[in-house]
Amino acid sequence: MNYRVYREICGASQANKYQAMPHQVNIQESIVVKVSKEQLWEITALQFDKIGDWSAGVLHSEGHGTSELGAVCLERHCNPSYKGFKKTTERIISYLPEEHQFTYRIVAGLPSMVQNATNTWTHVGDENETTITMNVNMELLGFMGWVMKTPMKKQMRKILRENLEELKVYAETGQVHDRKNSVEN
Repeated sequence: MNYRVYREICGASQANKYQAMPHQVNIQESIVVKVSKEQLWEITALQFDKIGDWSAGVLHSEGHGTSELGAVCLERHCNPSYKGFKKTTERIISYLPEEHQFTYRIVAGLPSMVQNATNTWTHVGDENETTITMNVNMELLGFMGWVMKTPMKKQMRKILRENLEELKVYAETGQVHDRKNSVEN
Protein backbone atom coordinates (compact mmCIF):
# COMPACT_ATOMS: atom_id res chain seq x y z
CA MET A 1 0.00 0.00 0.00
CA ASN A 2 1.43 3.37 -0.93
CA TYR A 3 0.90 6.68 0.82
CA ARG A 4 -1.74 7.89 -1.67
CA VAL A 5 -3.90 4.77 -1.17
CA TYR A 6 -3.47 4.97 2.61
CA ARG A 7 -4.48 8.65 2.50
CA GLU A 8 -7.63 7.81 0.52
CA ILE A 9 -8.61 5.04 2.94
CA CYS A 10 -7.82 6.79 6.22
CA GLY A 11 -8.13 10.45 5.34
CA ALA A 12 -5.54 13.19 5.06
CA SER A 13 -5.20 14.01 8.77
CA GLN A 14 -4.56 10.39 9.79
CA ALA A 15 -2.13 9.86 6.90
CA ASN A 16 -0.24 13.06 7.69
CA LYS A 17 0.01 12.03 11.35
CA TYR A 18 1.82 8.82 10.36
CA GLN A 19 3.94 10.71 7.84
CA ALA A 20 5.28 13.09 10.50
CA MET A 21 5.74 11.05 13.67
CA PRO A 22 8.66 8.69 14.35
CA HIS A 23 7.80 5.05 14.99
CA GLN A 24 9.83 3.44 17.78
CA VAL A 25 11.26 -0.05 17.39
CA ASN A 26 13.01 -1.85 20.25
CA ILE A 27 14.54 -5.30 19.94
CA GLN A 28 16.40 -7.06 22.73
CA GLU A 29 18.15 -10.43 22.48
CA SER A 30 20.49 -12.26 24.88
CA ILE A 31 22.64 -15.37 24.95
CA VAL A 32 24.75 -17.13 27.58
CA VAL A 33 28.40 -17.56 26.61
CA LYS A 34 30.65 -19.96 28.55
CA VAL A 35 33.51 -17.49 29.07
CA SER A 36 34.16 -14.81 31.67
CA LYS A 37 32.73 -11.36 31.14
CA GLU A 38 36.31 -10.04 30.90
CA GLN A 39 37.05 -12.44 28.02
CA LEU A 40 33.84 -11.48 26.25
CA TRP A 41 34.50 -7.77 26.89
CA GLU A 42 37.89 -8.21 25.20
CA ILE A 43 36.19 -9.47 22.02
CA THR A 44 33.21 -7.13 21.89
CA ALA A 45 34.53 -3.86 23.34
CA LEU A 46 38.33 -3.89 23.32
CA GLN A 47 38.25 -5.34 19.80
CA PHE A 48 35.17 -3.34 18.76
CA ASP A 49 36.84 -2.55 15.44
CA LYS A 50 37.29 -6.26 14.61
CA ILE A 51 33.66 -7.44 14.44
CA GLY A 52 34.34 -8.45 10.83
CA ASP A 53 36.66 -11.19 12.16
CA TRP A 54 33.76 -13.23 13.58
CA SER A 55 30.37 -11.84 12.48
CA ALA A 56 28.90 -13.31 9.27
CA GLY A 57 26.92 -10.09 8.86
CA VAL A 58 30.13 -8.07 8.41
CA LEU A 59 32.51 -8.78 5.53
CA HIS A 60 35.11 -6.28 6.74
CA SER A 61 35.43 -3.79 9.60
CA GLU A 62 38.00 -1.24 10.67
CA GLY A 63 38.30 1.31 13.42
CA HIS A 64 38.76 5.05 12.93
CA GLY A 65 39.42 8.00 15.19
CA THR A 66 40.35 8.41 18.81
CA SER A 67 37.65 7.97 21.42
CA GLU A 68 37.45 10.45 24.25
CA LEU A 69 35.48 7.82 26.19
CA GLY A 70 38.41 5.38 26.47
CA ALA A 71 37.24 2.95 23.78
CA VAL A 72 39.64 1.38 21.26
CA CYS A 73 38.40 3.79 18.56
CA LEU A 74 35.82 6.50 17.99
CA GLU A 75 33.90 4.49 15.39
CA ARG A 76 34.05 1.50 13.10
CA HIS A 77 33.24 1.23 9.43
CA CYS A 78 31.54 -2.01 8.42
CA ASN A 79 30.91 -3.57 5.03
CA PRO A 80 27.79 -5.68 5.63
CA SER A 81 27.25 -9.02 3.93
CA TYR A 82 23.45 -8.62 4.00
CA LYS A 83 21.86 -8.02 0.63
CA GLY A 84 20.68 -4.44 0.19
CA PHE A 85 22.64 -3.04 3.16
CA LYS A 86 25.09 -0.18 2.62
CA LYS A 87 28.46 0.39 4.30
CA THR A 88 27.81 1.63 7.84
CA THR A 89 29.64 3.80 10.33
CA GLU A 90 29.01 2.93 13.98
CA ARG A 91 30.13 5.51 16.55
CA ILE A 92 30.57 4.68 20.24
CA ILE A 93 28.41 7.09 22.25
CA SER A 94 28.63 5.41 25.67
CA TYR A 95 31.51 3.34 27.03
CA LEU A 96 31.31 2.01 30.60
CA PRO A 97 34.05 -0.59 31.18
CA GLU A 98 33.35 -0.86 34.91
CA GLU A 99 29.77 -1.87 34.04
CA HIS A 100 30.82 -3.90 30.97
CA GLN A 101 28.46 -1.94 28.75
CA PHE A 102 28.80 0.15 25.60
CA THR A 103 26.44 1.76 23.11
CA TYR A 104 27.02 2.75 19.52
CA ARG A 105 24.93 4.80 17.11
CA ILE A 106 24.82 4.12 13.40
CA VAL A 107 25.76 7.51 11.96
CA ALA A 108 26.03 6.57 8.27
CA GLY A 109 24.55 3.93 6.02
CA LEU A 110 20.99 3.80 7.36
CA PRO A 111 17.99 3.60 5.03
CA SER A 112 16.32 7.01 4.62
CA MET A 113 13.29 5.94 6.67
CA VAL A 114 15.50 5.28 9.74
CA GLN A 115 16.13 8.51 11.63
CA ASN A 116 18.17 7.00 14.44
CA ALA A 117 19.52 3.58 15.45
CA THR A 118 21.53 2.57 18.51
CA ASN A 119 22.71 -0.76 19.92
CA THR A 120 23.66 -1.26 23.57
CA TRP A 121 25.72 -4.32 24.49
CA THR A 122 25.59 -5.35 28.16
CA HIS A 123 27.72 -8.10 29.73
CA VAL A 124 26.60 -9.69 33.01
CA GLY A 125 28.40 -12.69 34.46
CA ASP A 126 31.36 -14.09 36.32
CA GLU A 127 34.53 -16.06 35.57
CA ASN A 128 32.61 -19.01 34.10
CA GLU A 129 29.84 -17.58 31.94
CA THR A 130 28.40 -14.32 30.70
CA THR A 131 24.98 -13.27 29.53
CA ILE A 132 25.39 -10.75 26.76
CA THR A 133 22.40 -8.66 25.76
CA MET A 134 22.03 -6.52 22.66
CA ASN A 135 19.36 -3.85 22.83
CA VAL A 136 18.59 -2.10 19.52
CA ASN A 137 16.48 1.05 19.40
CA MET A 138 15.39 2.56 16.11
CA GLU A 139 13.24 5.52 15.10
CA LEU A 140 11.52 5.03 11.77
CA LEU A 141 10.08 7.99 9.87
CA GLY A 142 7.04 8.57 7.72
CA PHE A 143 4.57 6.28 6.11
CA MET A 144 7.28 3.85 4.92
CA GLY A 145 8.61 3.67 8.47
CA TRP A 146 5.15 2.78 9.67
CA VAL A 147 4.68 0.18 6.93
CA MET A 148 8.14 -1.34 7.43
CA LYS A 149 8.11 -1.34 11.25
CA THR A 150 7.01 -4.98 11.69
CA PRO A 151 9.14 -6.49 8.89
CA MET A 152 12.20 -4.52 10.05
CA LYS A 153 11.70 -5.66 13.63
CA LYS A 154 11.46 -9.29 12.49
CA GLN A 155 14.60 -8.98 10.32
CA MET A 156 16.60 -7.19 13.04
CA ARG A 157 15.64 -9.83 15.62
CA LYS A 158 16.96 -12.53 13.26
CA ILE A 159 20.18 -10.56 12.68
CA LEU A 160 20.73 -10.10 16.44
CA ARG A 161 20.13 -13.79 17.18
CA GLU A 162 22.55 -14.87 14.47
CA ASN A 163 25.15 -12.34 15.59
CA LEU A 164 24.92 -13.59 19.19
CA GLU A 165 25.23 -17.22 18.05
CA GLU A 166 28.32 -16.33 16.01
CA LEU A 167 29.84 -14.45 18.95
CA LYS A 168 29.19 -17.43 21.25
CA VAL A 169 30.97 -19.86 18.90
CA TYR A 170 33.91 -17.47 18.44
CA ALA A 171 34.28 -16.71 22.15
CA GLU A 172 33.98 -20.33 23.30
CA THR A 173 36.06 -22.03 20.58
CA GLY A 174 38.23 -19.38 18.93
CA GLN A 175 36.73 -20.50 15.60
CA VAL A 176 34.20 -18.68 13.43
CA HIS A 177 30.65 -19.93 13.00
CA ASP A 178 29.84 -21.88 9.82
CA ARG A 179 27.80 -18.90 8.57
CA LYS A 180 30.95 -16.76 8.56
CA ASN A 181 32.82 -19.38 6.55
CA SER A 182 29.96 -19.64 4.03
CA VAL A 183 29.83 -15.83 3.57
CA GLU A 184 33.56 -15.60 2.94
CA ASN A 185 33.64 -18.45 0.39
